[in-house]
Amino acid sequence: MTYWRSVLLVLLGACSYGVLSLFMKHAFALGFTPFEMSGSQLIFGGLIMSIAALFFSRERFHWKYLLILAPVSLMMASTSIFYHQAVSRVSASLAIVLLFQFTWIGVLLESLVDRKWPTAEKWVSLLMLGGGTVLASGLSEGGLQNVSITGLVCGLLSGATFALVIFFSGRVLPGMNPYLRSAITISMAAVMLSIVYPPTFLLNGRLMDGLLPLGLLVAVFGSVIPIFCLAVGVPRIGNGLATILSAVELPTVVLLSSFVLQENVTLSQWGGVLMILAAICVPQIKWRRLFAPAHVLEKKGM
Repeated sequence: MTYWRSVLLVLLGACSYGVLSLFMKHAFALGFTPFEMSGSQLIFGGLIMSIAALFFSRERFHWKYLLILAPVSLMMASTSIFYHQAVSRVSASLAIVLLFQFTWIGVLLESLVDRKWPTAEKWVSLLMLGGGTVLASGLSEGGLQNVSITGLVCGLLSGATFALVIFFSGRVLPGMNPYLRSAITISMAAVMLSIVYPPTFLLNGRLMDGLLPLGLLVAVFGSVIPIFCLAVGVPRIGNGLATILSAVELPTVVLLSSFVLQENVTLSQWGGVLMILAAICVPQIKWRRLFAPAHVLEKKGM
């Protein structure tokens, strides 16, 4: 797996989260609850990846994997719980901004663990991501009137736990078969979420009321694709860069909202989308090579 293929995989996983919002909005319009959708996302996602692991994983399952990968699953389930609590208490735009704090949290976490200060490119990228996120979410036009403190805390916790999902994806058993790893982490996250929110929809007939096809879709785009892509890509490009690349989720949401859902997207939101995309490109540019004098490049054989 080459560097750029790993970058594309992480981008694909982040875009998949953006596509997920389409199905979530449709499900909520039909009367399904956030807890039914998040439960479906993890339960069906775990089943799909378990079947895939049976066919495509040559690595044998060991019970010790459950203990080693438990932190990944716990953060995965926690992100779902905290984000849904935030959405229920604050505006959707503010909830997205709070979730997107995972960008600087992830870079800071990597710096603390590696004892290595972020590069200037990453600092510039983070600043651009912060400004772009506020603009793209529409928060700059809505303000912060009558905001729930509980909602703010839950939103920030969702960002912190998602940063840890990315962090653990690159640090815990990085060489493990991605099919088996994804099957274990998603399935354990489903079990953990079920302890807090029992999956009553499996027995009360909601699946036959239209939840089953939507549940399978959110499982594929909210669990299977992104978690598998993170499992493959993050160990090869590093946590900090993977965190920045994952910010492409928000532009995906805005683009789909405009072209598929036909929602009104303001000029400032488009500006935020462009700023986020530019921020994602910043760490990829070889600035020293770009601005170095021509005779220096020739000496180095560039």
